[in-house]
Amino acid sequence: MASTLSDLTSSITSALSSLPPQDKIQDAERMQLLEAINRLQAELEPPTVSIPRICFSHYPLVIIRVAQGMGIFDAFVEAKGAQLTLQELSQKIEGDGKLLKRVMRFLCAHRIFKEVAETTYQPLPLAMSFGTGSRPGDMIKHFHACMQASAKIFAYFEERGYKNPDDAYDAPFQLAYNTKEHYFDWLKKNPEAQKSFNAVMMASQQFRGEDWFEVFPVTEKLKLSASASERALLVDIGGGVGHDLIAFRNKFPELTGNLILQDLPQVIDAIKEPLPDGVIAVGHDMFKPQPIQGAKAYYLRTVLHDWPEKQALEALSRIREVMAEDSILLIHEHTTPEGANVPPLAATLDFHMMEIFSALERTEREWVALLETAGFNVANVWKGQSSTHPVALFEATL
Repeated sequence: MASTLSDLTSSITSALSSLPPQDKIQDAERMQLLEAINRLQAELEPPTVSIPRICFSHYPLVIIRVAQGMGIFDAFVEAKGAQLTLQELSQKIEGDGKLLKRVMRFLCAHRIFKEVAETTYQPLPLAMSFGTGSRPGDMIKHFHACMQASAKIFAYFEERGYKNPDDAYDAPFQLAYNTKEHYFDWLKKNPEAQKSFNAVMMASQQFRGEDWFEVFPVTEKLKLSASASERALLVDIGGGVGHDLIAFRNKFPELTGNLILQDLPQVIDAIKEPLPDGVIAVGHDMFKPQPIQGAKAYYLRTVLHDWPEKQALEALSRIREVMAEDSILLIHEHTTPEGANVPPLAATLDFHMMEIFSALERTEREWVALLETAGFNVANVWKGQSSTHPVALFEATL
């Protein structure tokens, strides 16, 4: 066994010296190798290592956020990635030298910086991504704010007898921030938090996988007759600034019928670029009566996973009451695998949705059950491809 482990260590060390550059590695190969590494770590790691890792796992997020507040990352960005001594750095940041030295020691230990000489620091690629205004930097700020809710999960369940949350206005978030407001309403009053949240939503676009219309027979199912050309073709509810509708229009320019983009008024008002011809933006709260009646299709992408059953059913009822006999409801969502054997990210996101929204990452069966409870018939479940999380498009009718 000792020889086997020694040989394995030698093989890994040798492989590390010949790895291709990050941008030359295919995502599928990268994820396959990382999964193998995770399995290897799970097999090798004794409890004496696992337990401290779990107990201290929140510190990187906390200390990176402190470093942001001190201006450490901005100082290295301003220096264009050049090495800086402790003395040089102390003149560019907020805070005293003793704290700065401790923070830099932590960041070096976590491979964000490298100490190339005594108290002389070289930023590694990750460090250069955390400056003010960067998307990764805003992601740190967002999840640090969410972590305040994470810290209250235990107290939340202690107070409520460990009952699963089912109301979007009574989640650990409300307990942590001492508010009765929904998270989205709270964001509107906290511009910095709203900005960070928006950055996370934009970052998630790169992991969206296949577009829904790549797996759904659009021409067969959605083409309008010549006599119905004035009918709305597709209503994208909660569609943000229109990514999906614009991509859909570009893919199917020959289809007739207007494309309606709906989201909260403040989201629609923030759209700066002109929308393509045939795409109409309308401010709308999905819990209010749906103004577009009898559209060929109503579409929601990763919207309902923000809501527990109580509010999700309310939103679905507003769509159902305006659908025509031949209308189609399309729900494009993450689908958590059944059983306990799920990727760690999927299991973690489930609790993240719970702590902020009292919501959940539903399985395919749970999505079908939700739609059937809302009075829909699930005609098909179309499976898409994603590099991080299984997704599916649920086609439902009256």
